[in-house]
Amino acid sequence: MFAVDSNRPRPTRLWALVRDGVVTAIKSALARQPQPFGPDAGRVVEVTGTDAQVGYLVDRMGNVTPRENRTGPIPDGRPAYLEGPPVPAIASGPLGRALASAGVMPTKDPDHPANWSKNAAPEQKEAADGNADHPAA
Repeated sequence: MFAVDSNRPRPTRLWALVRDGVVTAIKSALARQPQPFGPDAGRVVEVTGTDAQVGYLVDRMGNVTPRENRTGPIPDGRPAYLEGPPVPAIASGPLGRALASAGVMPTKDPDHPANWSKNAAPEQKEAADGNADHPAA
């Protein structure tokens, strides 16, 4: 038996067209071909290590990342692999389904360290004279 080359997958590369730090289009090309957007397309990056989607953000080195509650492009000097602002976690199980069907969503992420009760600022009590009570050291 002879090996048939037509059954082997041909190596391809993914290319992303980037405008204002956001992926606007994605095309694939064979590994030996140049990028498929043409010479006047603007900023085109080769996508490696992940599957990019339209709307993903791109840093200055060409790394892509999901938007993750980011409102603008990634600032210069900041890599794409750092996580974005915390996304509130949705409750799981029957309670989560009931809350989601009622349209009740969390407003802050309970798992973020800033929202832990032990990291909360201590509560200041008022003294009888109306001023904040600060015991003498």
